[in-house]
Amino acid sequence: MVMPIRVAAVSFLNTRPLIHGLGENSSVIELTRALPSRLADLLDEGRADVALLPVVDTFRGRCGGILGSTGIACRGEVGSVKLFGVTPLPEVRTILADRGSHTSAALTRVLLRESIGTAPLMVETEPRPGHLPGEGEAILVIGDRCFEYERDLREKGLSKVWSRDLGQWWHEVTGLPFVFAVLAVARDFDPAQGAALAEILVSARDRGLDALDDLAGEAAAEGRLGPGGEATAAAIVYYFRHNLLYRLGDEEERGMRRFHELCLRHGVIPEGPFPAVVRG
Repeated sequence: MVMPIRVAAVSFLNTRPLIHGLGENSSVIELTRALPSRLADLLDEGRADVALLPVVDTFRGRCGGILGSTGIACRGEVGSVKLFGVTPLPEVRTILADRGSHTSAALTRVLLRESIGTAPLMVETEPRPGHLPGEGEAILVIGDRCFEYERDLREKGLSKVWSRDLGQWWHEVTGLPFVFAVLAVARDFDPAQGAALAEILVSARDRGLDALDDLAGEAAAEGRLGPGGEATAAAIVYYFRHNLLYRLGDEEERGMRRFHELCLRHGVIPEGPFPAVVRG
């Protein structure tokens, strides 16, 4: 009996186009959902063969390599990864970072060092709507929580709270796309299986991309929010089509390599090579 391939991913709205088509391969795919910060542990523990891993975890040697051309990236504004604060950014001394935000926390550190030359203390938290940053603080909020946080600010009329989109900020600094997550394989993955696995995952991704309007409608009907905290299918489909990239090419790899270089420069990750790319 052939064992199913165990795939782990987050349950954020932004993963729907990638995992939507996996349900049609239930005989060969076993899907597990977890926080982004838990996915590398699932690979380490032998509980997953492939994970949609925060890219910074691949830099830390938490996988056997990056699989193929599928991930979650942006070229400019991402919409769902933002810093919020009331103190001018150069005066921020503490970042309250969403505890699920491995890559986004690392990106924040890199951008602050590159753009402003500051290195605020990073403190893990679980930001909720209504949790406002104090003087000298900024809050890093990612994913669906970011949309909920924005809706709360808008409904309360808290215009004094500024926001900074990290995807846009990265693009301003480097001119490159930013990759937040990639499909990564376990350390004991057999490269000979790469082609077959890549075909399954790319096919699932493409089915999801063909169904973006339907996926957005379903998410809106469930009460899910889009950018700015808008509870409409139009906002969600805009997020899928315009904020996010799911097909990774040469420019996205350049962005990853630049991020790896800057993470090394600023001591965000230990010394080590860029992760191997497993070609399908």
